[in-house]
Amino acid sequence: MTAMSDQRQEDHGDALSIAYRPRAGLLRIAVVNWLLNIVTFTLYRFWAKTRVRRHIWSCVHIDGEPLEYTGTGEELFLGALVVFGVLFVPFIAVSGLVYLVWGPQNAVSTGLNLAFSLIVLVLYGMAVYRARRYRLSRTLWRGIRGTMAGSPGRYTLKYFAALVLRLLTLGWSTPAMNLRLEDRMVNETVFGSEPFGFAGSSGPLYRRYAVCWLIMFAILLAAGAAVALPLIVMSAKVSGTLHDLDRYGITPWMLLLMVGAGIAGLLLLGLIYAVVWAGYTARQMNVFARYTQFGGARFSLAATAPSLIWLYAGNLLIFVFTLGLGQPFIAQRNIRYFIDRLKTEGAVDWSAISQSTAALDKRGEGLADAFDIDIF
Repeated sequence: MTAMSDQRQEDHGDALSIAYRPRAGLLRIAVVNWLLNIVTFTLYRFWAKTRVRRHIWSCVHIDGEPLEYTGTGEELFLGALVVFGVLFVPFIAVSGLVYLVWGPQNAVSTGLNLAFSLIVLVLYGMAVYRARRYRLSRTLWRGIRGTMAGSPGRYTLKYFAALVLRLLTLGWSTPAMNLRLEDRMVNETVFGSEPFGFAGSSGPLYRRYAVCWLIMFAILLAAGAAVALPLIVMSAKVSGTLHDLDRYGITPWMLLLMVGAGIAGLLLLGLIYAVVWAGYTARQMNVFARYTQFGGARFSLAATAPSLIWLYAGNLLIFVFTLGLGQPFIAQRNIRYFIDRLKTEGAVDWSAISQSTAALDKRGEGLADAFDIDIF
């Protein structure tokens, strides 16, 4: 029986294994990056990001061999410089001209700001796609690199259309649209000469989505009522300026307390939002992993709502209490979370995979840096 199993594995490739094996050195990288970012007014962040990626990539082992990240800080800096020159410099120049000609408050300035915001929304999907393509092209395993085989332009149009549809449907199109975007992204991902595959429906996502949506809708209604009723009562009793509030028994301290309560309420609402939607996020991650394949290997993920909440909370605490110094550890926690819960089944015939022939991007992920898409 063992001999037959060994023969089958030899015929169809090696069983795929993925593991994260931490190694020393990340703390030193974090401290040096933090200090140099302060000295250079964050200009060093491109090189800092590269150092963190090289460390984390080398901790990811596929079939016992580590990944290698070959990107450079210079490439990321050049990409950001190009985006700044092409996108932000013209906007700043035109905004300055409008200010000089029509003054600080005018319809032209408002229209210009709206147009720029629309451009950013349209380009956001392109930033996501190009960032992933760059990182894949700079990721090597056994000397073979990855790439994205599709068009960033087509992806960003699909991304923007999905955003508009979410707004029109009050979010109910989210599972279907997320599935279509993931389908496009995964099916256009290639490692060497071997493409990834993705196939499935959004049906398994909607039950969990409906539960989370309805819970959040009820919470928002309750929060709206809790805020609106006191305001209605106050507006009925008070008329005049802030200087007249003491006549109605409302002291500046009471007003400050109300503002503080409002801020605390918004923070609490944000926390509740993250907790409620963690259940759907975990479900979506697990379903998308199950729909993905590479060669003869398939995947499964064991993400849960409590573990995601712990991940989010831990990342927030690390960032706040280290004043940003611990950001490399946040990146490490994110990738370890995924890899530690990822299971593989099946084999990959590595001998049949050759080097990618796609052209390498000469610039880094400038749009992603400009839009602050992620921390990796």
